[in-house]
Amino acid sequence: MDLKKAQPPLERQLALLGFELVHLELVREGRDEMLRLYIDHLDAEASGRKITLDDCTSANEGLLLWMDVEFPDLREKLGVEISSPGMERPLVKADHFRRFAGRLCRVQTAAPINGQKRFKGWIGPVADGNVTLEEDGVLKVIPIEGIQKARLAPFDEEKTPRPKHLTARFTEVPDADGVETSVVEDEEA
Repeated sequence: MDLKKAQPPLERQLALLGFELVHLELVREGRDEMLRLYIDHLDAEASGRKITLDDCTSANEGLLLWMDVEFPDLREKLGVEISSPGMERPLVKADHFRRFAGRLCRVQTAAPINGQKRFKGWIGPVADGNVTLEEDGVLKVIPIEGIQKARLAPFDEEKTPRPKHLTARFTEVPDADGVETSVVEDEEA
């Protein structure tokens, strides 16, 4: 299944049901392949509502009937699972990083940036397709397009030193001292 092709119609249908598609992934569980959809309420940022089991059931019921029409062979090949984003919420879009500015996250990039592929830092400004993270007191600018996987890291927030340069909500990168430029390196085989 081509996830990039399936994502826009899935997003539209979930929006009609009152949900945002946070993340979509294919996972293998034993011999079975699952299409896993992480959802949130469309108004989650404003309302603070969390996804419940009833929400997942409602989204599942509304989505499966539609999927049988739009993607008739899908459920023969894949199981479908609808889940809340959870505490370690996936961060996929620029808006996700903006929404959780000031929070700690883990990021893995597809290609090394300044010799590094894994980052754990406090989320800073998002601009021009990049997110700024503060990792160990150093600001690092990461192209969102180059991110392979990103998740909030709420369980590490208490034991990770607070950011020196970033505040909880901001609009631009603070003083440029200590900002690493984003140089995506070719991955060596």
